[in-house]
Amino acid sequence: MKFNLKLWSKVAEIIGSLGIIISLIFVAIQYKKNSLALETSTVNNVNTNIANWYSFMGDDLLVSTVFSKFFNEPNILTPEERFQAIMKLHSLCLHLQNAYYLEKKGVLDPSIRKSITYVFFSGKEKPGFKYFWKIRKDVFTEEFQRFVENVIQSEPDSNMEKLYENNIN
Repeated sequence: MKFNLKLWSKVAEIIGSLGIIISLIFVAIQYKKNSLALETSTVNNVNTNIANWYSFMGDDLLVSTVFSKFFNEPNILTPEERFQAIMKLHSLCLHLQNAYYLEKKGVLDPSIRKSITYVFFSGKEKPGFKYFWKIRKDVFTEEFQRFVENVIQSEPDSNMEKLYENNIN
C-alpha cells in the first residue's frame, strides 16, 4: 500500500508541474498578444495625432495662411498671428518629439525617425522655422534638441539616406 501512495504522490507532482508549465506558456502567449495590441494602439495614436494636426492645418484656410506666412516671413505677421503660428508649430514638434522618443524606446518602427528627419529637413531653411527654433528649442528634451540640431546643420543638398543614417546613431 505504501508503494502505491508514493507512486501516486510522484505522479501527482509530475501532473502538477506540467500544469504550472502549461499555465506559464499560456501567460507568455497572452503577454505577447497584449504587448502587440498595446504597441499597435500606440502607433495608431501617434499617427492619428500627427494626421489630425495636418488635417486641421489643411482644413482651416486662415490658420494655414497664417502658418504659411510665418514660415516664409514671420515678421510680417501681427504678434497674435505669430503667436498662433508658433503654438501650432510647437504642437507639431511635441508630436514629433513623442514619436522620436517612442521610436528610440523600440515601441515604434525605426523608419519613423526617417519621417521625422524629412519633416525637419524640409523646413530647416525657412525663416519661420529658424525663428521658432531659436525661441522654443529649450522646451524640448536635450536628446530631441540634438536630433533637430543635427538635421538643421546638415547641408541643404544632403543625401537624405545618409542624413537619416547619421541621426540613427
